[in-house]
Amino acid sequence: MEQGDIEISVQERALTIKGEKRRETSGDEERYHRVERAFGIFLRRVRLPLPVEASGATATFRNGLLTVRLPKARAARHTTVPIRTE
Repeated sequence: MEQGDIEISVQERALTIKGEKRRETSGDEERYHRVERAFGIFLRRVRLPLPVEASGATATFRNGLLTVRLPKARAARHTTVPIRTE
């Protein structure tokens, strides 16, 4: 697959990855001709456990591996509450 064949979107608490795989291989032997096709449109939707900051999302595609990083939204980040003594 190529980078341009994939589309990534983040909406509310869901990550959607969709794309189209196009590939055709052929082989010529002495007595026969063989053609294999593996293609199609795919869509995967992953529900996220916490809200994310969509504007900070990054995606990289290298050597056929897609890596998506989604930072937690500010409200979802863990904060420590100080305890006062009175």
